[in-house]
Amino acid sequence: MSNEIEAVPKESIKRLQIIQAAFKLFSENGFYATGVDLIMRQAHVSKRTMYVYFPAKNDLIVAVLKFYRANYERSLSDLLARNDLSSREKIVAIFEDAARNWFANSQFHGCLAVNAMGEFAGKDPNIENACLEFKTWELDVFRELTKELPVMNPQDLAFKLLVLLEGMGGIAQVMKQPCPIDIKQMVNDLIDCQCVV
Repeated sequence: MSNEIEAVPKESIKRLQIIQAAFKLFSENGFYATGVDLIMRQAHVSKRTMYVYFPAKNDLIVAVLKFYRANYERSLSDLLARNDLSSREKIVAIFEDAARNWFANSQFHGCLAVNAMGEFAGKDPNIENACLEFKTWELDVFRELTKELPVMNPQDLAFKLLVLLEGMGGIAQVMKQPCPIDIKQMVNDLIDCQCVV
């Protein structure tokens, strides 16, 4: 482990420090409300270092959105690679994990990509594209899983699952309380409605 850290160039470590600090602050405070000076203090870098890696704040936002997606991909990779679970079980596990982590966490601030679109729609195409890439990847995860299910239209089901996941995130962000319904049952009901008899 220490050899891996030593092998990372110092420049990459500094860049990652900035991204991690910005990720935390953007998640907690939003994008416009988080100033570059606060990010520099949190990351322990100088203004010169900040602008070497990110000449503009919006460049940093794009990098943070990519970091956010990479972390989410990594968090799902073990589950998606499991051969002992069916596609349905993997879908249910994604929702159960989200419900457990989002509804139980009073500090959950919603999906960073959705929040970014809320602040930057029509203002920065690079940020919009990073958000679109994130949501397209999420949809593709469901597309891959639903095509293994005996359903009438796997593409439609994948989109419905994404809508359900997004809705859960929005509700958890606002309500800040345990989920009052059985998420597993809801997901299974949605899948069963689409199954070929």
